Amino acid sequence: MEAGTHRPEVYHHARNTHVLPGMTEKQARRARMLDAPTVVVVLLVIPALILDFSEVGGLVGTLSSVLNWLIYGWFVFEFVCMLYLAPSDREYFKHNKIDLFVLLTTIPILPGAFQALWVLRLLRLIDVLPVILGRFGSITLLPYAIVLAFIAVFGGGVAFAHFEGTSLLDGMYWANTTVNTVGYGDVSAKTGEGKLLSMVIQWTGNVILALLIGGVAAAAQRMLLGTAGIQRELDEIEEDVEEVAEDVGDIEEDVEQLLNSSRRLSETDRVILRELKSIKQRLDEARPEG
Repeated sequence: MEAGTHRPEVYHHARNTHVLPGMTEKQARRARMLDAPTVVVVLLVIPALILDFSEVGGLVGTLSSVLNWLIYGWFVFEFVCMLYLAPSDREYFKHNKIDLFVLLTTIPILPGAFQALWVLRLLRLIDVLPVILGRFGSITLLPYAIVLAFIAVFGGGVAFAHFEGTSLLDGMYWANTTVNTVGYGDVSAKTGEGKLLSMVIQWTGNVILALLIGGVAAAAQRMLLGTAGIQRELDEIEEDVEEVAEDVGDIEEDVEQLLNSSRRLSETDRVILRELKSIKQRLDEARPEG
């Protein structure tokens, strides 16, 4: 973690994967330098997985192994850099749970069946999505749902092909039918690892479908209604707020009248008046500004 002799200006907001709350402008500038190469490395995970699980040999197999280590090496380098730049280690761990999970579960020296965990590197697509789409406008639910669906179909298909000894095409076909709850049954798990993966994909597939449908529905609503529909909703909310403000004003007038005539009140009325003062105070605190 960087230290200094004076308190520099704190950087508060940025739309990318590496800038953390509490970073100084200098720290944020250095952190942003990691964005572009990290996006490239994460995208290289896709061809790397295809090569790794296609069990190619010769020069291509050697290149596949080198690419696998280079990807993991960048993740380690990124982790070290972020520990150095983060305002605190706790802040880094709080905002980078996916990074740490991928780093710990996708070590290249994992033996045998555990190598299927390398598909978890695809989770970093979620992490770098703001960097990829942040320049094109606001990020909604739909892009995340699409990325999750891709991870489930491609990553699940690659792992299934590895476990069951099938082709990548058959593996992705299986994952797609499972995620969509079609279940033709022409391709099914035979091994224990494949059956366990099937249960994971079946449960996560339901969630992904719900997110995808919700994202498409929200995008369609924005497209059909446009800004006019959103503006109408805002106008209705504003009218409701004005009505509440008027009601609060009426109550304030009643309370003021009681305050002016407080000298003629009995002890019981004074107790009621104190309660009304308390209610007025709470209404003042709840009243919207402006």
